[in-house]
Amino acid sequence: MNCKLVGQFVQHLEVTLSPGEEFFTEKGSLIYLETGIEKELAFNGTGLGRILGARLSGESLFILRLFNVSNMPRKLVIGSRFGILPIKLEGQSMVCHRGVYIASNNKVNVTSKLSIAGLTGGMGLILQKIQGYSTVFLDTTGTPITINLQYGETIDVDENHIIALLNIPDQNIRSNWSLGNLIGGEGLSMMRITGPGTVYLSPGRFLMPPVA
Repeated sequence: MNCKLVGQFVQHLEVTLSPGEEFFTEKGSLIYLETGIEKELAFNGTGLGRILGARLSGESLFILRLFNVSNMPRKLVIGSRFGILPIKLEGQSMVCHRGVYIASNNKVNVTSKLSIAGLTGGMGLILQKIQGYSTVFLDTTGTPITINLQYGETIDVDENHIIALLNIPDQNIRSNWSLGNLIGGEGLSMMRITGPGTVYLSPGRFLMPPVA
C-alpha cells in the first residue's frame, strides 16, 4: 500500500491499493476511487458500547471499508477539511480532539473517553480515543506541530489547538487555571501536559463538534 499526502493549502490523501489490500475511512470523506475498488459499510466498532462510543467521540456510526478486488493496483483519494496528520500506532491508545479521525490503513477502535481535565481545560468532557495497529490519518487546521516531551517536561497548551496526545498518562494531563490566561485571551484555563509522550498541535483552532 502506498499513501501520499498531496496539496499545500488544503491537503488530500492518495492511497494506492495493491490487489487484495484494504483501507478504512470515515463516512463522507471519499473524493473518488478507481474501478476495481469495492466499498463496504460497517459499524464503527464491535459491540454496542464501542459503536455508541464512536458516535459520542464525533464519528459516524459507520465506517467505510475499501478493498481492491482487481488484479492490479488501484487508487482512491480521501479529503480533509484543511490538512492531514499521519500517526503510526503500534497498539497504543491515543487521545484526540473529538471528530479528528479521517482514515486508517487498518481498522482501529474509535471510541469516546470521558475526561475531567478535558472538560475543565476546554476540550470538552468527551474526547476521542483511538487504539490499534495502523497508520491513522487525523484532521488538522494547518501544518501540524509535533512536540516530543521528555520525562518531567511540561507545556501549557490552548486546548482548542490540540489534535492528539500519544503515550501521555492521564495523570499528566490537567487544567491550569489562571487569570493571566484570561487576560491574555486564552480563556480562564489552559491544559497543562507533562511528559513523557508526544503532543500534536494544530496551528488553527478547532471548533468542537456537537455530541449528538
